[in-house]
Amino acid sequence: MNKEKILKDLIEFKTVSETENNSLVNYIVKYLNDFGIESSVLYGTDNQSNLYARVGPDRDGGILFSGHTDVVPVEGQNWSFNPFTATESNGKIYGRGSADMKGFLAVVLSLIPEMKKKTLKKPIHIFFSYDEEIGCVGIRKAIPFIQKMKKKPKYCIVGEPTNMQLVTKHKGKKNFVVIFKGIESHSSLPNDGVNSIEYAANFINFLQRFQENLKKKGYLDKNFDPPYSTINVGKIGGGIALNIVPKSCQLEFEIRNLPNLNLNSFIKNLRNYLKELEKKMKISNKKAKILFKAEDSFPGLDTKDNRSIVNIGLNSLRSNKTSTVSFGTEAGVFNNLGIETIVCGPGNIKQAHKPDEFVKKTQLQKCELFLKRIIKFIN
Repeated sequence: MNKEKILKDLIEFKTVSETENNSLVNYIVKYLNDFGIESSVLYGTDNQSNLYARVGPDRDGGILFSGHTDVVPVEGQNWSFNPFTATESNGKIYGRGSADMKGFLAVVLSLIPEMKKKTLKKPIHIFFSYDEEIGCVGIRKAIPFIQKMKKKPKYCIVGEPTNMQLVTKHKGKKNFVVIFKGIESHSSLPNDGVNSIEYAANFINFLQRFQENLKKKGYLDKNFDPPYSTINVGKIGGGIALNIVPKSCQLEFEIRNLPNLNLNSFIKNLRNYLKELEKKMKISNKKAKILFKAEDSFPGLDTKDNRSIVNIGLNSLRSNKTSTVSFGTEAGVFNNLGIETIVCGPGNIKQAHKPDEFVKKTQLQKCELFLKRIIKFIN
């Protein structure tokens, strides 16, 4: 089965994050079984799972091809096509996940027959995850499985859409929730209450000042756009009526950090500021408090240019240039597990998550040639 046909099949599976991907995983398991390849399905929930498989000898080394099976929602987007029915037009394949990142999965699967025909000296590992889009949930659940592997891959390629450019660095991400618990009172008697929204606003101002500090020279990396770690307050809610001093206010924010930023130091600064803010709240009423929680995250990627995987990747691309991206991937997880990792895949991130998402067929062809050279190089 060719890569375009497989991609069209994969797009039809509505694998939106936090719903289900087992139908797609079952499709891949059956596909691999047809070539005599056993799969390990690592269940995360009743409806979601990671998939691992190996082609070739059961020995150390080789390379891992990794990608995520989930896609972002389409609600509220104005599509020209059915997002879950692949549409081919003008050398492009449209559909949710075509670029991010079912195109890469399809190319990997299309090469299975060729892998089976070869007498591989080193194994080809495959790992497809779930719920990457909401904080690399699936891959983090699979870390113990990877750590316990007796014979691990030496290299990894995460096939996120990079326009087939070789990426060695990307930012990390961490999400946070802060809940300000104030005291209700009539709005005509504000001194009787503690206004949770006002204290939340103070914290937002602190984050803005912190953001400006991150733009200073010592924190910059000009390989990235923007060249600094970014903070974004994405959600906020509080209060129940205009004439009531609000009892509760909750905000959610994220940091997308450069690999060189000390995230532990950043979090320590946040906690210290919130402790001081809480003390001020308690001056008015001892029952007031602030709750702080760090949530889903993924590490940044910083693969040095002298790593073997970089040389292998550049030779296979017939290129001498590496790139960086500001979006996050699962690559940092593999890198932190001692597997040399790069990011390279078909499609443009500018098409991802948008209506009428597409991947060019020429990008799929470039990816196919790239992976064939990789397989040949390590064998």
